[in-house]
Formats: sequence, C-alpha cells, structure tokens
Amino acid sequence: MSDKQIITSIRNRVTGRRMLPIAFVMALAVIAGGFVHQASAQKLSSKTRMSKFVQGTSDAANTTFSGGRDFISDEQWAKAAEKFDEYVNKYPREKNVDAALYWMAYSQYKMKRFALAKSTLTRLLDTYKDTSWKDDAKTLMAQLPGAAPSPKPEVSVGAQEPEVYVGVPERAPRPAMGIGGGVGKGPGRAGTQPPDDDPCEFKIVVLQSLFQADVQRGIAAASEWLRAGSTQTLRCKSAALTLLARNGGKSVTPIILGVAQNEPDIKLRSKAISVLGSTNDDSVIDALQDFALKAQQNEIAEAALFALSQHNSPRAITVLSEIATSSRPVELRQRAIMAISTRSGDPALDALLRIYDGDQNIEIRKAVMSGLSRRKSERAGAKLLEIARGSDNIELRKYAISAIARRSGDQAADILVPLYDNEKNEELRDQIINSIGYSNDPRIVKKLIEVAKNPQTPIDRRRRAIGWLSRSKDPAVLQFLEDLLKQ
Repeated sequence: MSDKQIITSIRNRVTGRRMLPIAFVMALAVIAGGFVHQASAQKLSSKTRMSKFVQGTSDAANTTFSGGRDFISDEQWAKAAEKFDEYVNKYPREKNVDAALYWMAYSQYKMKRFALAKSTLTRLLDTYKDTSWKDDAKTLMAQLPGAAPSPKPEVSVGAQEPEVYVGVPERAPRPAMGIGGGVGKGPGRAGTQPPDDDPCEFKIVVLQSLFQADVQRGIAAASEWLRAGSTQTLRCKSAALTLLARNGGKSVTPIILGVAQNEPDIKLRSKAISVLGSTNDDSVIDALQDFALKAQQNEIAEAALFALSQHNSPRAITVLSEIATSSRPVELRQRAIMAISTRSGDPALDALLRIYDGDQNIEIRKAVMSGLSRRKSERAGAKLLEIARGSDNIELRKYAISAIARRSGDQAADILVPLYDNEKNEELRDQIINSIGYSNDPRIVKKLIEVAKNPQTPIDRRRRAIGWLSRSKDPAVLQFLEDLLKQ
C-alpha cells in the first residue's frame, strides 16, 4: 500500500469519509512522512499494521462479540457458540475474530461437540499463526478426546475415538458410524458396502433395542460379545462397551474393567478405559490412576485421562492433579490441567493454584493461567494479578496480563490501567495496550489518548494506540486526532 493510500484510509476513518480541507490532508501527509522515515522493512510492517487498524470495529460487531462473552459468563454454551459464529461470519475483518474463534471452540467443547471444536481450533491456528490465543487454543485442542464427522453427536464415546450416534442408521450421517464407530474397519467404513447393509451395524441396532426393552437381557448379550474368545468384530465389541456404560450402572463395572485390563487389542482396550468415566463408580478411580500414570502406551494414558475428566467424583480432581504434577509428557499434563479447570468449585481452584506454585515449567504454568482465566472466582483473578505484577519471568507476566483482559470484562480497566501506569518494563506496557486496546471503556480510551499524545512513549506504541482509537466514533476522539495533526 502506498503512502497516499494510507493517508486516504486514515482520512476516511477520522472524518467518516467526508472530504477534509487541503491543509488537513497536508498535515496528515507530514505526519505520515515522519512515520515512514525508517528502513524499508520496518516501513512495510508499519503500513500493514496501520492498514489493519483503519479497518475498524463497528459498534454492531462489538455488540455481537460482547453478547457472546456474556453467554460464556452465563454458561449458555449453545447461545455463545451461535453468537461467536455470527461474529466470525458477519465481521471477518474485525480485530477480535481470533478471540471469537477460540470462544466458539470452547463453547463447542463444553457441549461435547468435539469435532466442531477441533475444526474451529484448527481454523484459528491455521489462520492466525501469531495470535495471542495460540497457547489457549493448543491447550484446549489437547483436551479434545477425538474428532467426529458430524456437528450433532448424541453420544460421546471417549478418547481417541469419533463421536457416535445412538439409533437407527438413518439418523446418522453417511458413512454411518453407529455406536461402535471408531474401532476397527468394518464394511461401512471401507466404502465397498453401503453402511445400512453392514451386518455389524444391524446387530448394534438390535442390541440397542434389546437394552431398551430389557436392560438385564441387554447386559447379558453385551457381556457375551465381550467375553474371551468372542468372534464379534471390534466394532460390535466397542458398541457393547458403550451400551453397557450407558445402561448398566455400577453392576457392569467389573465387565468393562476386565476389558480395560486384559483386552489385547489396544484400541478396544482404550475404548473400555474411556467409558469407565461415565459410570461415575468410585471403584474405578484407582485403576484409572494406574493407567494414566504407569501405562507405556499413549493411547492408554490418554483414555484414562479422558475418563477421569468425565468422572464426577471429587477424587478424580485429586488424581488429575497428580497427573498434572507428574513426570508424564507435558501435553498429557496440560490436558489434566484443562480437565481440572472445567470443574466448578473451590477444590478445582485449589488444585490449579497448587499446581502453579509447585511447578516451574513455563508451559504448565501457562496452562494453569489459561484455566484461571475461565473462572469467575476473585481468588483466580487475584492470582493472575499477582503473576502479572511480580513474576520474575516476563513471558509469564505477559500471559497473565492477556488472561486478565480476557476474564475481567468491564473490570479490566480498573486492573490494567493502573498496572500500565506503575509498570516500568516497556515490553509489558506494550502487552497491556495490546490486551485492552479493543475496549470502548471510556477509561481505556482516555489511556489510549494519553499514550498517543505522549512524545516520550515509543513510536510503535503511539501508532498502535492511534490505530485502536481509529475505531471510535466518539467526537472527543475524532477531535483529538484532528488536534494531533495540527501539532
């Protein structure tokens, strides 16, 4: 983009696309000339940033984004996902599209729409490679138990496995996955035989019907499918595990646990482990702990972690905390932290705080802060502020500042504006402006004006502040920009 195009773009933003006096344009040209009096690469970078800034964020876009965040706060996940989807599609050039994609994925995750969440997170990471939401997105991605071909699953079956459907094949998308989808390669997946003609698919529907008609007979039939030496396909056995976990209660725990401990096929064994969480039987916690902490195969450990994340027992939080602070791979530990952070109540918060204080690993600490950013608790906010103010690691302080801005809403100005005033590190000051600049809060707008007009402020930050201000239609802001040109 040429200097003339930049000037025209800024002029249109400031005046609402009305022609300005020639003197105004000349003054703007002088300012622009001063801005571009640097090396070519730096000039191109500045132009690119300015071009993004002058696109602006409309009031309607802000309203839509804020509405989505309100639904997040109220835990109305479906409405939140819908609102953020509206924002992304109606305002694709706005500043907060990457944030909207993250919150849409988070809402989908909360609804157990894991395939949709994975697709949304992939879109975020592929499209916005330098987004400040990258670490949050990767942490959430690591928590997903699997991907599915459909956005409307009725039953989630566990780690490393697609979401699946209960009911006759006509209700599922093609190719039909059935309750046993994701384990083995039945005819319906190979593409050589129509899904509805798959004998295993038909048998699964019959078994489901038997469960609906008589649970005890269904348990007996499913148990027969899972006994040692059974000739049933892996897909049928997988369906039997799902139906037992859904319908059998604690009485079927020994059957499922037996498969989890003794089944030679790693995928079927992982499936058995993953469904143990839905039984909410405290007797499986110790076994899941052993699987997660001692298993050599990643599939087994991940399935156990997923089961623990689905288990409602308070003991599950204790085990998840042990995984988070163990010597297991960092990715598995991050998943454990995410699982803890999705639980409400003080025990989960206490666990997060202990993990942060007891572990020096940067990625683990970031995962904890990501979890804290989603909690309304004052203690969570206080911990993030403590990190932002006093951590001896700049990277952690920057991450905490970003987390505070995301969780605090209207209170962000009360927290971050004073933090800016008291902070001496210029890198952290940049982070604060980047984190709050999108807000229309009058206190933040006032701070942006102060930053933009202060000649002692680094020029890049002044430009960034002007870019944020360019979104405003406040007459006082427009007057400030005009006055700035006259200096």
